[in-house]
Amino acid sequence: METFNQTLFLWVNASQPGPGALWLGRFLANGLVWLFPLYVVASWLRATAPGRDALLQGVLAACVAMGLSWLIGQVWFHPRPFMIGLGIQHLPHKPTASFPSNHLSFIWALCAGMALHPVRRRVAAWLALLGLIVAWARVWMGIHFPLDMAGAAAVGLLAATITAPLRTRWVPAMRRLMEPLYRRLFAWPIQQGWVKS
Repeated sequence: METFNQTLFLWVNASQPGPGALWLGRFLANGLVWLFPLYVVASWLRATAPGRDALLQGVLAACVAMGLSWLIGQVWFHPRPFMIGLGIQHLPHKPTASFPSNHLSFIWALCAGMALHPVRRRVAAWLALLGLIVAWARVWMGIHFPLDMAGAAAVGLLAATITAPLRTRWVPAMRRLMEPLYRRLFAWPIQQGWVKS
């Protein structure tokens, strides 16, 4: 399996990309990740109660995924490609555990959590596909192995499964606790009709 992982990595890893390709790779590997929390915040402002429940479900799953990812890295430390002199590293990165990818664990757990609610299922699928682009870019830039991404998908699904029992009672209760603070902080935009109460 390790040989397959390394061979696949070398097949994807960029060898001699030009400046424009490197810039695009950096954006897809790091910059595109910010789209996901931005989506959560922007969607909350315009969502009804079911939509907000789905967003909260996704955030809960993402938090669980980050905890699981950290735990796996502590129990079984797998080095990144550049730590073993494999391929070419095009993006600075600390020598932390490679498996599973924290970025993709977060992304795919967020998507899987939202997909538990029908109101966000379609957009969750589209965001998960964007996650594939991030996953490819992080391998292409030389900071992850392909199997790190498969591990992240498994962690994301597991995190969503762990938080699934909370969706009918606890998630709506959390939303109801958060909404008064939200209405106080966004009182003026709500009055203007720019965001939903």
